[in-house]
Amino acid sequence: MSATTASLRPDANAFLTYVFGRGLQDEHYVVERYRSTIDGIRRLPGGKGHPLTLSLETVRELRPARNEILICKGQKTEDSGVQYWGSSAVFGHMLERSRFPR
Repeated sequence: MSATTASLRPDANAFLTYVFGRGLQDEHYVVERYRSTIDGIRRLPGGKGHPLTLSLETVRELRPARNEILICKGQKTEDSGVQYWGSSAVFGHMLERSRFPR
C-alpha cells in the first residue's frame, strides 16, 4: 500500500478543515502528516521520510484519521493550502494547551 492510499480515509469521523491563504488554487501540494497523542503532536514520515507531493484532486479527497493532522501547502505558492484535523487531534491539541498554560 502506498503512502497516498494510506492517507485516504473515506470512513473517517468528523474532522475540521481550515483553509489558509488563497485556499486550494495550485495543481500540486506538499502534504505533511502529524499525529496528535497525549504526549503532544509528532510529525509522521511521508514517502521515505519526506513530505508527500499530491495532486489537487487527491488533496480534496484526503480524510485524516481521528488523531491525524494533514497540512497541505501549495507547491508553487506556499501561501495557499488547507489543514485537515481529525476529531481526536483537535481535542488532543486543546488538552496539550491546557496542560501548559502560557
